[in-house]
Amino acid sequence: MSIETVTAAALKPTDVLVRIRAAGLCHTDLEVIEGSLRYPLPIVLGHEAAGVVEEVGAAARGVKQGDHVVLSWNPHCGHCFYCDRDSPILCEQYLGEGPKALPFDGEARNHLADGRPLQQLMFLGSFGEYCIVSDQQAIPVPKQIPFDRACLIGCGGDDRCRGRAQSGRDRARR
Repeated sequence: MSIETVTAAALKPTDVLVRIRAAGLCHTDLEVIEGSLRYPLPIVLGHEAAGVVEEVGAAARGVKQGDHVVLSWNPHCGHCFYCDRDSPILCEQYLGEGPKALPFDGEARNHLADGRPLQQLMFLGSFGEYCIVSDQQAIPVPKQIPFDRACLIGCGGDDRCRGRAQSGRDRARR
């Protein structure tokens, strides 16, 4: 593991730039470090985090600059068999694209100084100071919730409830 300066790509229309204020270390991160869970390298680990929205893409919905957010590791397409049945945790695109450690469009949002793309664990990569995620992954929370507690909801929270709330947001977009 190393700490390096990276270059962030310009935000895509539904991207959100989040300044990470707290992140938890989960067994999944440890499994990648130990090699028992294989992901492409180089990669930014971290998939339970909370922070502040710094910037939003032109078409981002449901979140605005300055919002305090918990980050969800489960983006979803909103139209596959499982998403249509209010089970976005089983989204076919999420399950298919997850092992690539890149956003659904296949384009890395961060690059090393030598130009190599950086993958993001579970579509987040929240062990950086900032991360770029899709708007549906940035879930606004009340500003009174401390970041060090809010970040734990991102992974350890009840995924079924979060998934249902997100799928409702997606239906509102259609």
